[in-house]
Amino acid sequence: MKSFSHRSAIRTERSAFSCRLPVDKQVLLMIFAATFLFVDACAQSFSGRFVTTFYSYQQYDTTNTSKISLRGFEAMQLNFGTGDYQLHTYILATNDFITSQPNDPLLRAENLYLEARNVADAVNLKIGRQPVFQQVGISSFDGLSADANFLDNKISLVVFGGSLPPVDERFKLNSDLKDNLVSGAQASYSPFENFRIGGAYVDKTFKPSSYYALRRDSIDAPSDVRQVLIDPSSVASQFVSGDVFYYTQDVSGYLRLDYDLNFEEWNRTEVSFRYSPITALSADVGYFHHDSRLPFNSIFSVFDHSGTDEYDFGLNYFLMKDVSAYGSVNKIYYSGDNSTQFTIGANVYLFNLNFSHDDGFAGNLNGVSAQLIYPFMDRKLMLIASGEITGYKILQADSLPTSRLYSGSLGLTCRPVNLLSVTLQAQYYQDPVYRNDFRGYLQVSYYFFSKSGMQ
Repeated sequence: MKSFSHRSAIRTERSAFSCRLPVDKQVLLMIFAATFLFVDACAQSFSGRFVTTFYSYQQYDTTNTSKISLRGFEAMQLNFGTGDYQLHTYILATNDFITSQPNDPLLRAENLYLEARNVADAVNLKIGRQPVFQQVGISSFDGLSADANFLDNKISLVVFGGSLPPVDERFKLNSDLKDNLVSGAQASYSPFENFRIGGAYVDKTFKPSSYYALRRDSIDAPSDVRQVLIDPSSVASQFVSGDVFYYTQDVSGYLRLDYDLNFEEWNRTEVSFRYSPITALSADVGYFHHDSRLPFNSIFSVFDHSGTDEYDFGLNYFLMKDVSAYGSVNKIYYSGDNSTQFTIGANVYLFNLNFSHDDGFAGNLNGVSAQLIYPFMDRKLMLIASGEITGYKILQADSLPTSRLYSGSLGLTCRPVNLLSVTLQAQYYQDPVYRNDFRGYLQVSYYFFSKSGMQ
């Protein structure tokens, strides 16, 4: 496959990218463009980032059947306003220019919210579509959030609530608000430097989308198969979490506990510890237990499920400037089985080489990989190369031969000025199914920042 073939068709398709959007989306884009121009004229600051990406690949439906795709992405991150009022946006448009894909072209709003800072000299407010990053709640929602700091920033508090957006995050509110809600809070306390204790709570209700599926008629004609509308009921999850973190240059530790209020059981336990007896050497040990995070009233919650327990140990040693060696061992215990993983490697200036081995529950895997990043012309050009050879075998099938997997990439990043970068990369992959699979990647990023208008 030629990664960037059909160039003339690509140019035509790209110019028609916005024209193929539905009329309401085109109107919405024009409104946003007019709003940006107006606010830029009267705001104190206007900053943003535009990222244009094309990714070409072969998609295999079966072993010998494939089709070529050329995915296009246009990401627009724009922030403008004054010191106390800011409008934040992150809009993503996607389309496939060769192969027809469901829901293409698609315009998504991952972020679109207004922020008011220092309200009453105490609280920051956000309203609109915004992300939330919590120990037990990572999501986007359409609603309101507030955060505040107290006692010279020793105490911080965040509360939020609203509706979940559509699954594809398109420009609209969820049509079923009562079954798609999320709310929560997070607080932390730092009584002294390098120490923090925190807690979080999240309550989430989600209704999966309806869909049609083939089902046998179990009443009138059991031998007949027909299309049936599957309309799942809403599902719920409710978690609380607490964590403790301590850090110094020589010693650090972390503890986290998650509790499922609906199932009334511990869902996650994480303990890690780092010790550096000398500047050049550091050791890490950790324990991680995780159960499946299932909604309380989903169909999957009636089945038996068990978690995993993982024990980790790692070393990192700096032999000299720009030269280091590292290694790690992981032991994972499943229900009735276990797996061992270990990695050893070295970093020499801009070159990395490592060997990894996995065995047990998931099979036997041995792999060698290497990466190189080399700058030219005062870092205006950056060569990026990588390669990997892996052998994989299912342990339960000793008679089967070992499968070989080969992958590699070669790319160049050009940054003629600080605000503009262009990356071009070719990728290669081969295994028993994907034979001689070539892929292409092109990305253009542009940043800007300006101050203007009224004070």
